[in-house]
Amino acid sequence: MRPVLIAVEQAAAAALGAALAYSYLGEHAATAAWFGGLVAVANTLMLAWRMRGAMRYAGKSPGQELARLVRSSMERFFMVALLVAAGLGWLKLMPAPLLLGFVLGQLVLVASTVISGIEKQ
Repeated sequence: MRPVLIAVEQAAAAALGAALAYSYLGEHAATAAWFGGLVAVANTLMLAWRMRGAMRYAGKSPGQELARLVRSSMERFFMVALLVAAGLGWLKLMPAPLLLGFVLGQLVLVASTVISGIEKQ
């Protein structure tokens, strides 16, 4: 399954980013970068889950499909926002490494999609 493979690639990139952060900035930066990368992985897995669920409703009215798309986008946005807020507020992680880990994970998603093409089922 392609989205799971992308999530594995994102996790590997997050581990690499955490290792680089550890070597340059220390343990706290590595923890923050790892957390940020895992937020990107969670986003990808939720996207895969929603894509699989959308296949059951394919062919329904365009309005219903658009409503599902918007709802899924908002759910993913709020999940990412809450996880980042929890990392910064509750866990007191370093902001820059956390955000850079997240951005690295998202770049892996974009690069993987561009290189392999958008999956058509």
